[in-house]
Amino acid sequence: MRTIPMLLAAALLAPAVMAQAKINDSVRKKNGEVIKGLEITEFLLSGVRAKRGADAIEIQAHQVAEVVWSDLPDQFIAGRTAMDRGDFRAATQMFGDVKSDRALVKADAEFFQIKAAVAAIGNDKAAAGTAAGVAKAWLAAHVNHWRTPEAMLLAGRAERLAGTGGAAATTLRELEDRAQREVFGAVWLARTKAELALTLLADGKASEARTTFQAAGAAAESALATPSADDGELRALKTLAKVGEGETFLTDKEYDKAESFFHGLVGSNQAELVAAGHVGEGEAIFLKAIAANKPDDIRRAQIALATGSVLDAQGGEASAKANYYLGRCLLALGQDREGDTFKQRANAYFQVVVTSYATSRWAGLAKQEQTK
Repeated sequence: MRTIPMLLAAALLAPAVMAQAKINDSVRKKNGEVIKGLEITEFLLSGVRAKRGADAIEIQAHQVAEVVWSDLPDQFIAGRTAMDRGDFRAATQMFGDVKSDRALVKADAEFFQIKAAVAAIGNDKAAAGTAAGVAKAWLAAHVNHWRTPEAMLLAGRAERLAGTGGAAATTLRELEDRAQREVFGAVWLARTKAELALTLLADGKASEARTTFQAAGAAAESALATPSADDGELRALKTLAKVGEGETFLTDKEYDKAESFFHGLVGSNQAELVAAGHVGEGEAIFLKAIAANKPDDIRRAQIALATGSVLDAQGGEASAKANYYLGRCLLALGQDREGDTFKQRANAYFQVVVTSYATSRWAGLAKQEQTK
């Protein structure tokens, strides 16, 4: 007879247990510290607000690396898993299917849907336009959210990939202005200037892009003067800015200037610049050989590209670019110089880019080559 009272007690306790589970969020800070036992209550530009028991706390935005929710829907978990393995299209779908009673969780899912959609764009301008529209709608609803700066950056990137360089530049200049006025942090100036430089370069404005790449490098250097958890990213931005500066000469078809610029990086005391220098030199040699119809010079490009790929210890942007152009070298040399398997070997290089460097700007170009 005691069974019924026990079942009633369990039924009464169940909602309390479920409610308790919802206040076990955590925040991982950039220094590795994890703050557990939270109920996250608000996202602001200044940071993440939460309750821990009776205490109200706020973790500053520049300290936050990741928010870990305690009550994630299965679709959210599946979306993050898909992103981790580079399946951005599946991730976009999963995040779009997320349903949650917590508005903050739903907003986070919408943000990650945008992030996945932008990563999945490749060379699909229609998809880029759609992603840009979704990002702008999210921003209209979350003007002062912790993730607002990154959402603005993603919106600008999507607009660039959609071929609307003017709109992208406007979005990114607004982000740059807000980063300065509202003190988003030094890393945001470097991020924004680098993204703006890429936009100007894609729009064919090589001279303006060169100046902006130089400004991005200077912003990263300035931020590095104060040690922080963003130092790794800032060093990567410095490299991107330096490489981008060289690529502006390629946009203007000044191949000799580009080759000389990248050759100058080979003597750097920074390993990542040495690798980027070799790869950039190979890129310049290849493009010049194609323009001048001198296929014999492509052998020099192959050596430089392969050298840069080997030296790229971090396996980053330099390796992605190297593999892309090594594939193009084989296609340009053709069957007479490379034998019957030249296309198969070229596609193997492109597949390395697609599989191992899915988030790089070379992945979409590699996919495009595979479909020819």
